[in-house]
Amino acid sequence: MLVKTVAMKMGVRIEKAEAVDQSIVLHGFAGTMPCETIITSEEALVIFKMCFQWSIIKILFKSLFSNNSK
Repeated sequence: MLVKTVAMKMGVRIEKAEAVDQSIVLHGFAGTMPCETIITSEEALVIFKMCFQWSIIKILFKSLFSNNSK
């Protein structure tokens, strides 16, 4: 994943996700530094709704059935 801001671009790698209370906690690295991202259940629902578009679903299906999927 690549995060772009006005100040910088940073590669983010998520290595682990877990449910803690009513939140989703993502653990990984931002650049070379360990990072943790906490997404509340309300935020996760908004993200899900935003991603439920035909163009995004097509990308997910293509990657699911490609030879490069893990």
